[in-house]
Amino acid sequence: MLRHSYYEAACMELGVPYEVIDISGAYWIDLIQKSSCDLFLARPFVLNTKGKAMYDERLRILSEELNKSVFPSVKSLWLYESKRRGADWLKANDISQPETWVFFDQSKALDFAENANLPVVFKTDIGSEALGVQIVRDRSQLFELIKACFGKGYLPSRHEPRDRQWNCIIFQDFIPDAKEWRVVRIGNSYFGHRKGKVGDFHSGSKIIEFDDPPHDLLDFMRNITEKGSFKSMAADVLESSDGKYYVIELHTYFGCNEPNVMLVDNKPGRYLFDDKDGWLFEEGEFNRNASCNLRVEYVLNCLQSNEPRVKD
Repeated sequence: MLRHSYYEAACMELGVPYEVIDISGAYWIDLIQKSSCDLFLARPFVLNTKGKAMYDERLRILSEELNKSVFPSVKSLWLYESKRRGADWLKANDISQPETWVFFDQSKALDFAENANLPVVFKTDIGSEALGVQIVRDRSQLFELIKACFGKGYLPSRHEPRDRQWNCIIFQDFIPDAKEWRVVRIGNSYFGHRKGKVGDFHSGSKIIEFDDPPHDLLDFMRNITEKGSFKSMAADVLESSDGKYYVIELHTYFGCNEPNVMLVDNKPGRYLFDDKDGWLFEEGEFNRNASCNLRVEYVLNCLQSNEPRVKD
């Protein structure tokens, strides 16, 4: 199923008129200017660095120069599928993450490799489902990765052969014996579940463990999304053995193989935050069409409340 098809299904189910515009085409600005849409739901499908660059450039023109409302926000879409940008944004906003090092200089990366505590996590900038992620336990392997990234380039598994990532390398502190949570905010609805592990990785395992997310984890996610003004965001969060939380990735869109993102006592639903009563669970089906129904309902409410621009 094409990624934007979930939005089409949501609009049809909710009775919302829509049209589909391909912004990769040569006449995309003409199509936007002729459109009668009040808001544009952006659904990038990032397979490579070329596609990522195209979406980032054109979504910024759409929002800032054509002055169109875009959801999710251009900022959250700019962060999407870029581990490097995500790490810098977390650091700039004082949000806890495993210590992360981003190098654009080979000699500095080699200096780091000489004395780095192993194991260390290697990451490419683009790559989902743990593609382009390795846990490095051998120092010689560390040097080989640096040589590749600053030489002919590093090719993540299943990536297009010409799309090598080069002249940058990302390392992250390895946190042993950690649980991993996927925590989600869409509009004012919150969800969470634990991610099962296959081998070294939780990401890409496609295993969901429906534990009730702790309320302090929901508080952590609320703080992240309030700082970024995000209304469509998922965070992959490690919970260390001493109960501390560390964000490892942010995703404005995310995959889920189950019809529901969260079950509490085997019941689907969402959490809502109340200033007086705190976190309140509401039972119901809120994740239809990969949660696009919920996204459309949120932006409709914003438009109906006469907000001048929907902001994420």
